Amino acid sequence: MAAANESQGLKIAVAAFVSLTVILAVVAYFLYSNYDQTAARLAAAEQSARERSNAASLALAQYEDLKKRIGSRAEEYDAVKAELKNESDKIDAEIAAMPNQVNEAIGKILASGGDAPDLQDALSRAQQAASAYLSEPNKNYLASIARLKDLLKSQVMLTTALSKNYLDVKRNLESTDDVAAKKLAVVTQALNDAKADLEAEQKKHVQEREVLLTKVDQLQNENAKQATEIATLSTHTRQLKEDSDKKLALAQQNIRDLRYEKEQKETVLDRPDGRITYVDYGRGEVYTNITYGMGARPQMVMSIFDAGAPGIPTEKPKGKIELTSVGDRHSIGRIVKTVNMVDPIRVNDIVYSPAWSPNEPMRFALLGKIDINRDGKDDRADLIRMIEAAGGIVDYDLPPPDAGKERGKLTGKDAWYISDDRPPIISGLNVKEDSSPEATEFLKKRAEAEREARLVGVRPMPVQRLLSYLGYDASEPLRGRVEARDDAAMKRLLRGRPTPPKPAAPGSSGAERPAPNGVPQPAPADEEMAK
Repeated sequence: MAAANESQGLKIAVAAFVSLTVILAVVAYFLYSNYDQTAARLAAAEQSARERSNAASLALAQYEDLKKRIGSRAEEYDAVKAELKNESDKIDAEIAAMPNQVNEAIGKILASGGDAPDLQDALSRAQQAASAYLSEPNKNYLASIARLKDLLKSQVMLTTALSKNYLDVKRNLESTDDVAAKKLAVVTQALNDAKADLEAEQKKHVQEREVLLTKVDQLQNENAKQATEIATLSTHTRQLKEDSDKKLALAQQNIRDLRYEKEQKETVLDRPDGRITYVDYGRGEVYTNITYGMGARPQMVMSIFDAGAPGIPTEKPKGKIELTSVGDRHSIGRIVKTVNMVDPIRVNDIVYSPAWSPNEPMRFALLGKIDINRDGKDDRADLIRMIEAAGGIVDYDLPPPDAGKERGKLTGKDAWYISDDRPPIISGLNVKEDSSPEATEFLKKRAEAEREARLVGVRPMPVQRLLSYLGYDASEPLRGRVEARDDAAMKRLLRGRPTPPKPAAPGSSGAERPAPNGVPQPAPADEEMAK
């Protein structure tokens, strides 16, 4: 039973294998049949593609060959076509302009004497060729080349005619050149003669130039020597200037030191300018030992200080006199003012002027505003008159912008520089500070002047101190203004001076004793006290 089953299974397996083999064979047959058909179609397609590729390659080669022959540089068909059109338009434009150019050239040739018939015939042919080219109805490449050939032929004929004309013109020019050459030979000969003269003259000038150059070299050498000497002298001068500046600075410092030391000695008096030798209270006059030879002049105003004053000048003078007569041995002065009648002017009192000293006037410098009466107005003119009346000199004056202009020069000969920094005392006066450019410049000049004054040893003095030395009184009228007239005094002046009193006998009383030379001498102490 088991064997029967195995034989039946084998049969089934064999049957299945046979069936599958048949099926596989059939499938393989159909597959190979379709493959053969597909391969045949592929071969036919490839053959067709090769034929089309060869045709395209041939067409492309022919296109490249045509483009190369045409001379186009573009790649695309439209670009090549546009380039050909542009070039054709340019050629058309140039050919259209050609007749005008030829006409212009022919006109110049005819104007210069050319052969008219030949040129006119060549010109007509050229114009006809250009018109035929431009008016071609079916213009293509070959037709354009044919028309250009005709135009070129016309141009050749025109060129030939021009060459012939040129030959004729050349012959005419050669004949003209022969005539010109003969004339040129004459001119050349004259030129050679002129050149020879010029060379001779130039040679002469060259020789003279060499002589001048030699002189210039000599002068340059001398100039160099002089420049060296000048440099040496400049160095020496600069050294001398530096030495002199140092000596001047040292001298100025010594002057300042000496003046400072002198001012520190309060017990040492300033040198008196003179002494009172006689007093006439009746006539209001005094005699002094100041003479004309000492430099005194009439109308000089002087202050009187006590004979035993501890220091000159003090700020409390006894009085003030004005010289009316100056002689060789004495001078006479009018008593202008007596400060204290209890202490009048006496014999041997000191005569002093802050602006004058014997044999040399005192020099002053005025800096800034000078307000004597402190009314807010500048009074420098009055102060200058008082200084000059006292025998002094104003060397330098620097007024404010509204009071005048700068004058004079500040030097080391000036003894004092006067300034006034006092405010006005008039009630209700409002003095505003001036900030204008002129005021600013004035302040700079004043500061510079004060610095220069201190540098050269000029000492400062406030104006109130100088006014005290000058014997100024705010209540008295200024000089030059007439306040009143004294008829009795004028009559006394016109009557003349009485003779001096005779010497008194020994032991007798008297106010003064005249000296042998005629100048009154002071009386003894007891007589003067009795008087």
